[in-house]
Amino acid sequence: MSVFGAGRGPWSYVISGAAFRNYATRFLKDQDGSMTLVGVCAFLLMIVFGGVGIDMMYAELKRVKLQNTLDRAVLAAADLEQTLDPAGVVTDYMDKMGLGDAVTNVTVVQSHNARRVSVDSSYTTPANFLRALNVENLIAAGAATAAEERADVEISLVLDISGSMGWSGNTKMENLQDAARDFVDQMLPVEETPGVTSISLVPYNANVNVGETLIQHYNVEDFQTYSHCVTFSDADFNNPAIDPTEEQTRLGHFDRDNYSWDNAPSLDYWCSPDDYSAIMPFSTDASALKNHISGLYADGNTAIDLGMKWGVALLDPSAQPVVSALISDGDVHADVAERPVAYNDNTTAKVIVLMTDGRNTTQYDLRDSLKAGYSDVWIDDRGTSNPYDDRFSALVDGTGRANDTYFWVRYEESRWSNRYRNSRDGGSNARRMTHAEVYNRFGVPGTAYKFWWTPEDDNWISRSTYESYFHGEIATVDSDRADSRLSNICAQARAAGITIYTIAFEAPSRGETAMQDCASSPSHFFDVAGLEITDAFNAIARDITQLKLTQ
Repeated sequence: MSVFGAGRGPWSYVISGAAFRNYATRFLKDQDGSMTLVGVCAFLLMIVFGGVGIDMMYAELKRVKLQNTLDRAVLAAADLEQTLDPAGVVTDYMDKMGLGDAVTNVTVVQSHNARRVSVDSSYTTPANFLRALNVENLIAAGAATAAEERADVEISLVLDISGSMGWSGNTKMENLQDAARDFVDQMLPVEETPGVTSISLVPYNANVNVGETLIQHYNVEDFQTYSHCVTFSDADFNNPAIDPTEEQTRLGHFDRDNYSWDNAPSLDYWCSPDDYSAIMPFSTDASALKNHISGLYADGNTAIDLGMKWGVALLDPSAQPVVSALISDGDVHADVAERPVAYNDNTTAKVIVLMTDGRNTTQYDLRDSLKAGYSDVWIDDRGTSNPYDDRFSALVDGTGRANDTYFWVRYEESRWSNRYRNSRDGGSNARRMTHAEVYNRFGVPGTAYKFWWTPEDDNWISRSTYESYFHGEIATVDSDRADSRLSNICAQARAAGITIYTIAFEAPSRGETAMQDCASSPSHFFDVAGLEITDAFNAIARDITQLKLTQ
């Protein structure tokens, strides 16, 4: 049998049938080069699937770019502080990233206190290697939704105005005032904003000046009305409320440091009687709040626990009757009616911002025997308003002496013969002064010097009696107790659902520790110096009205 054209040219040959079978058998058994065909096939498959991977990776990069741009766009569009058309903001973001054609739908839902922006998008990328599998295009889809909702907010802004805030050479008070005013502007902007935000401004130093406007709506002892500070027991810091119906102990009215014998000394009262430092409760008036902040000045010691106690109490629902009375008197706006709301009212956030530049110091009050009631001092004002012609008589009955013996004290005469009389200087024109009236007029050591030093020196009164006047004020709470009370009231506030932000403003380590302990979390604590206090207040303001990406 002839195969392949036997006898035709130089390449012709003749293979018999048996020879062909032998050749084929050897070819099939020969393994040299047997993987060549398999390798080619595998290589082709690698190219195909590698190309598919490249196509998919390119599409994923486009999808990530699309989603990131969508996220930024909806966050900007949903911001309630921006006044541009939300849909236009989205379109502008997408156009600038070369993705304008990808937007398929923009939905904006806006109410009086919220804005919600949703965007759907689809971006088509041409396939390259996938065309071998009959896939012409890949589609990168994206969707994003952002919403900002301003819920109603109740804020207690508790600010340290102690003396260290105004020490010579520092600008801490000015920096605080700038930061606090900016905070008020962010919480209560001039233009109409959704939701109702109220701010209770609580300045504090050695005490909290409750102020005449607010204190009249609490049941507070009335033995003196020159100043308006309240004292608390340790147990009171285990309760967030200050019950308006339960009688509160009023702090004595006194200057613990003034030694002057002058008939009209310039006094620095332990509890300031001035409106500059008084609480401004439940205000929705940004201008009034900022003016009050501008009027603050630094003076006195530091009682962070008292500031926090009032800050929490003004967020506690027990204060609702107080708010109603303030509205009735025209002292606060009707927008805050029914505040403070219940703790479980999810439509209203309760926030405290507490700052200090120091640490708790010792607290003082007058001795009980010198706080209320009448003193042993009489005054004859001689029918004029001039304090320098006033004359005084101090009852100085000594042991074994005749009753009703008085030491006459005249500003123009420090000592004279026959100064002890059995009648008061001024006779029937003299009237008995209350302890509060005496200490409103003279400092604690000044009172001792003016009325009791000479009687003691002349042995009409005992040394111990003189000392009780000279040291008429006593320490009531030391630093350790104040720290403990602060920690307790902070824990009560957190347990009630109040969010607490704290700021240690160039504070010593003990003050920093107290602020860290009080804050709702480590991220709610700020340790700042100088102008950084503005950054802290800004961060807190942003957090209160936080913008959340919801999808």
